[in-house]
This record gives sequence, C-alpha cells and structure tokens, in this order.
Amino acid sequence: MQVLDRVKSRLDRPITMIGLMGSGKSLVGRQLSAALDLTFIDSDQVVEQTAGISISEIFELAGEAKFREMERRAIRDAVDAGTVVLSVGGGAVCNAKTAALLNSRSIIVWLKANPETLMARIGSTASRPLLQGGDPLAILQQLAEERQDDYAIADLTVVTDGMSGNAASDAVLRALDSHLAVT
Repeated sequence: MQVLDRVKSRLDRPITMIGLMGSGKSLVGRQLSAALDLTFIDSDQVVEQTAGISISEIFELAGEAKFREMERRAIRDAVDAGTVVLSVGGGAVCNAKTAALLNSRSIIVWLKANPETLMARIGSTASRPLLQGGDPLAILQQLAEERQDDYAIADLTVVTDGMSGNAASDAVLRALDSHLAVT
C-alpha cells in the first residue's frame, strides 16, 4: 500500500497547517487536500469573505482582537466540517481557546522555516499587517521566537527551508503516514 493510500485510509480528523506567514500553509494545504481528495479551508479567506474586507482592513478598522475572534469562529466551523485540510493564520494557535480546539480535534502540522526563507517567500509586505512599521525580517525573527512555544503543540513538524511546495507536501504526507501508523 502506498503512503497516500495509507494516509487516506487512516485519517479520521482534520489536518491543520500552522506556522509563520510564508511557511507554505496555504500552498502545502491546497496540494495536500488535492492529493487526499479533501476540502481545503483557509481560515484567513473565510474571515475575509465573512467580513467583506481584507485582513489588513480588519486590523485597521476593528483591531487584532476582533480579527482573532472572527478567526476562532472560522476555525471552529472548519473543524466541525469533518475531515478537511485547514490552513490557519500564523497567530491562531497563540490564542489558548483556538489552540485547545485544534489540539483536541485535529492533527496539527507545523510548517517551520527560518525567517530569511520566510522573507524571500513573502516578497511584498503590503498585505501583512504584522510586518508594517519596522524591519520585516526583524519582526519575523521576533515572531518566530515569541511563537515557538505556541507552535510546539503540533503533532508533526516539517522544516520547509529549501523545499518546493511539492517537496513540502510529500514530506507532510510521509510524516502523516508515520504519525497515523502509531496513533
């Protein structure tokens, strides 16, 4: 039996992609959902669709706390949807309630990359409210340090430095295969 078939046959809950912006959560999540024939949900997109404005505008008009509240609702609804692949915002698991929900109801995959890799992937910071008002690389380094413990709740960690999206998706599939074999 191939890795993909084993993962499909054993998977019984959502897969949640976490990590800093630029880590590949959306790209790898989409590829993984296509490979596993599952629905892909990006919590940031759900929040934007619900609000009718961009995340940057939500931050500007209502603040980060309001965004995190909307994000938590979107994540709860996604987890309630069954076996899906979910990509969440970089700060989602910094909220204790959101982290507890994901930890109890999904397999959490941390896509980890060093800040220099993340900066190269992000390019423009215009749509990244947390990178405004300072040196983006320094901000990413600070976020990586601050969120290290929050991201450590992950069931699986895949380091994506130097990997293409396809290579990262394959690495996640292999990690899921190993994880599901022992759980």
